Amino acid sequence: MNQKAENFKAYLDEKKIEGVFAIEEIENDEWETVLFRSQVDINGNKLPTVVIFDKSVYGIMRVLIAPQVLREDNEMAVLKLLNDFNKKFKAFKYYLDDSGSLVLDICLVSSDEKDVGDMVYAMFDVIIQHLGESYKEIMKSIWG
Repeated sequence: MNQKAENFKAYLDEKKIEGVFAIEEIENDEWETVLFRSQVDINGNKLPTVVIFDKSVYGIMRVLIAPQVLREDNEMAVLKLLNDFNKKFKAFKYYLDDSGSLVLDICLVSSDEKDVGDMVYAMFDVIIQHLGESYKEIMKSIWG
């Protein structure tokens, strides 16, 4: 397990945060990638979330907003909304993955792995607040 992942796991143990994350180490990965799988509750919707740490200076928090969202009748509205959000919100990147699912990424930069737990939980607060305010607008653009 890479150092950031070990420090995050220690943070969870220290704060007695149990049953929130499923931890998965990627075997035979030169970057020693570790996934901390969880979910966030946004207006009663449980959105799959993963915190990804490897040996690089970067980490990622990734939220699956909605699976396979693009249709012919909503493509322009969804793409416009994502572009507007990406221009407006510095910490977030919205995109459509290869299967057309809507994903929100937050890049975590940390050269000092010791502060990673507080940083992750601060960003969880930011995500929850942002999606609490934006989720209906996102869904409206998807469902038209």
